[in-house]
Amino acid sequence: MKIQPLTIKHEKFKELVKEWLDTHREEYCAFANEVSKRDRSGFQQIFQYAQFAAPTFADAVMARMSDNREEDLVGSLEKLLEDSDLAAKLVDEFQSQKPESIVPALLAWLYFGNSWEVMVAYNEELIQDKNSSFFYRCIARMIIRFAIKRSIKIEHRTKEDWENFRKSQKSMGSLVPVTDDAIEEFKAEDSTTAASEVIADEEISTPATEPKKRGRKKVRVSLDSLLPNDTERMKDRIYEFLKLRSSGNDLAMLYIFLHEESHICGCDITTFHNALTEHYPEQKLVGLRGVQKAHQFLTTPMMGGKRMIDMGQDKKNLDNIKVHFAA
Repeated sequence: MKIQPLTIKHEKFKELVKEWLDTHREEYCAFANEVSKRDRSGFQQIFQYAQFAAPTFADAVMARMSDNREEDLVGSLEKLLEDSDLAAKLVDEFQSQKPESIVPALLAWLYFGNSWEVMVAYNEELIQDKNSSFFYRCIARMIIRFAIKRSIKIEHRTKEDWENFRKSQKSMGSLVPVTDDAIEEFKAEDSTTAASEVIADEEISTPATEPKKRGRKKVRVSLDSLLPNDTERMKDRIYEFLKLRSSGNDLAMLYIFLHEESHICGCDITTFHNALTEHYPEQKLVGLRGVQKAHQFLTTPMMGGKRMIDMGQDKKNLDNIKVHFAA
């Protein structure tokens, strides 16, 4: 009896995939070996199937790459895949058991193989490949971030697993810049969460005889302290800038400019964002998360040693910032 996609529970479907794997070991191993090939032929099969199953996905990716919006790119595209009813298509094709279909082996690899690590490693290599087009490098970056975040969200992997993966790849001489960014983002989130929890604990009134709870306190640095030279003029220039431009992309560019031109002391984005928020409370600035994401995108390594910020409209925007602060 055929199971209807919307009625089957996830764990039950996972059991069915495991049963297939146990009885189709040779077929599964052949697929896993194909995916692991250096010529990436196995991944081409997966991409071709994905394009067939969700044909509007590539068009949506291209549109989102070009409109430079600040919303969560990965989240919105994941929603697009959900709306395409891809899960139902996978369940249907899995049950059809067509000899030419890669779906049963693909699902077994996703559930029980080293799929997440292979996807990330493959796309990191794609980014480093000088023959890769700009579009496919952007797609590769998105897939890496999606794979890492999604695998943690559904508890297929932990943050520690990805830290170990990063160390393993580097020990073999591989470059993993996007994986580095994702892991550092996790660390920043954990640090911010821990600091917020400590602040919340300290705000709870306790009897005088009860000692205060101990923990890491959130470090605050004033904007004046971060601007050691020509402080007043720099603050005025920043204020004028924020009145006109205060999106995540704008703040990330401002941060990059100030660092690269040695106008600001060494600090991370969190410290910089906190300093701006406290010094200009009247300005409605985008949240820290949006600035972090924009910074990661703008500093993505591209061909010829350049970064995203060194190309196209982003470069023009950075040049305009330089002119603004030179006035």
